[in-house]
Amino acid sequence: MTESERPIGSTAEAHGNAWRSRLSGGLGLVLALAAWASAAQAVEAPLDATSGPAVEDPLRPLNRGLFAIDVFVNDTLAGRGRLLSTAKWIPKPVRAGLYNALDNLDEPATFANDLFQRKAGRAIQTGARFGVNTTIGVLGVFDPASGMGLKRTREDFGQTLAVYGVSPGPYLFVPFSGPSNFRDKTGAMVDGVFSPLHWVSLGLLERRAIKTGKVLVKPATLGIRQQARAAAAAGETADEYATLRGLYAEQRAAQIADLPNLADNPIAAVGDQKKRVSKAP
Repeated sequence: MTESERPIGSTAEAHGNAWRSRLSGGLGLVLALAAWASAAQAVEAPLDATSGPAVEDPLRPLNRGLFAIDVFVNDTLAGRGRLLSTAKWIPKPVRAGLYNALDNLDEPATFANDLFQRKAGRAIQTGARFGVNTTIGVLGVFDPASGMGLKRTREDFGQTLAVYGVSPGPYLFVPFSGPSNFRDKTGAMVDGVFSPLHWVSLGLLERRAIKTGKVLVKPATLGIRQQARAAAAAGETADEYATLRGLYAEQRAAQIADLPNLADNPIAAVGDQKKRVSKAP
């Protein structure tokens, strides 16, 4: 039986079963890593000293190794002190359009988490922003909504879990994607359910290309990553890894409390090097 001859119901059921299988596998991996990390924490050496909120980092040797790979690739392809998403050989209009379009994909998840956190007013604003930028803004490549006063807010399921009392868990660094923790990585899997990519028919290569682009751009952590990179390149921090880890903890605390932070406008933060990061111990 060809794809065109297969009943629509059976095709949808097959896609649903495949999606549930991937989600179950991902959750199983997260839980296994969490158990391993908890055991490792008991024998781990004291944490690196950082300012700001305390951060559990029992996977520090692994995280530092992955961070070193990230630094090498970015230094090689983007230049010292820069990230791939800010590489000078990528024209600024292309960078901005790509950033806006990929950032727009997060709006449905933000809308859902606004509702989970009982922020009805922000949910209405997020829904209106997504509608304007997806239509008038040509699938989010442009951002006319901001000019209408519909400012971008960022809510994800990691924040929702935090609002309901779930602790961050061990710190994680993923090459190119950037800093995270077990709570936020688990939350990201839930946020993926609300991605507009599920609403359209895309080929495997197209879907992977979009996901790869989203990882490289990573709007929510772009500002702090570039700030830590610039500080290290200028010799203003002795440890870029520890500096970035501290910045991530501070940013997440600010986001959960709905306070201003670098994730509000990461693109602007990339070009602003006036505010320097103090040297990390």
